[in-house]
Amino acid sequence: MSYSYQAIDASGRAVSATIDAASVDEAMRALRAKGLLVTRMDEATGTPAAEPSGRAHRLAWGSGRQSVRWKEIVYFTQQMAMLLGSGARIVPTLRAVEAQSQSEALKAVLRHLRERVEDGVPLNVAMGDHPQVFNAVFRSLIAAGESTGRMPQAFEQLAAYTRQQQEVRQRILGAMAYPVVLVCMCAVILTGLFTFVLPRFRELFSTLGVELPPSTRFLMNLSGWVGTHAILIVAGLIAGVVALVAGYRSPAGQRWWAGTYTQIPLAGRLIRRLILARMFRIWGVLVTNNLGLIEAIRMAKATTRSTLFHTLMDSVEQAVTDGRLVGAALHESPLIPPTMAAAVATGEESGRLGASLLFIAEALESENAQMLASLSRIIEPIILVVLGGIVGLVAVSLFMPMFDIATIAGGG
Repeated sequence: MSYSYQAIDASGRAVSATIDAASVDEAMRALRAKGLLVTRMDEATGTPAAEPSGRAHRLAWGSGRQSVRWKEIVYFTQQMAMLLGSGARIVPTLRAVEAQSQSEALKAVLRHLRERVEDGVPLNVAMGDHPQVFNAVFRSLIAAGESTGRMPQAFEQLAAYTRQQQEVRQRILGAMAYPVVLVCMCAVILTGLFTFVLPRFRELFSTLGVELPPSTRFLMNLSGWVGTHAILIVAGLIAGVVALVAGYRSPAGQRWWAGTYTQIPLAGRLIRRLILARMFRIWGVLVTNNLGLIEAIRMAKATTRSTLFHTLMDSVEQAVTDGRLVGAALHESPLIPPTMAAAVATGEESGRLGASLLFIAEALESENAQMLASLSRIIEPIILVVLGGIVGLVAVSLFMPMFDIATIAGGG
């Protein structure tokens, strides 16, 4: 029987071809013996492996109407780890998780995985039908678990990884929630001042004919200009947002952002440390599961769009190819603190590279949580001071002429 497959070779290139074998398992063993990491396999039907046919085609993520959220992936990995760890087999486990899931999108994915596994397809290959849900790291860990018979351990590590990433997302959202609320309040207050309050005072001062201080006169002129050009301002804001989104989504915009976002003032250092923590964790998990070092480096590199970290991981890969140590290559980069490079070198020399990478990732994650909390505490008072300063300036500018009017009236 012929099978069409997609795989990644030792040089990191994607390959697609067909292979003759008596079964899917035999085909997988033959391809692994050639050093290929299989990401998809189907019975050959005269169409390329990239285009699923039959049941796989109907259940592929082509519709795009539903998507599986990250917290549902966390739930999936935790349930799989628990059930497989208790001795259940893969098909009953998939059926049980499918029945318990509250997400229709996740149920559809699990149903497809179960049917493919029942047809004799390895789970990691079936997951290749849903690359938006199960990335290359996910599939590689499952492939390693299948080849070594350690599926419960593979899902335990995936559960720990997905849970940790969920916690990082929640910390970031929690740290930014209050500052975003303050910024929105500032925008609402300013809109109300320039739309309703200042025009009333402008009419009052114009009727009384009093001479206005420079700050009041500036506010009145600014309010009048905003009222006259309100439609143009709104249209300009909308056009600016559309242009920013279009620019960001363009290839040139993506390249610019990939080289810039780790250099953002104040937040750049935290962003770089978050990227490092994720890269080291994935790298460590893959190495611990006996994945090839070059392949693990490439997958860790694929977790970020930053050109700075792509350059770093390219240099590490080149060092490994040349027979040099990973720790020495990391020590040459300004992105890696010397203590981390030394820890990696020590783990590499003692044969515990994966453990040292995971230890560094955990340390970074703990420090990053503290930095997120500190950043939130710094931003909040700055926004409050700016908001209070604006409101205070407006109040003083409005009441100064009122004091003059009251003084004149009292003297008269």
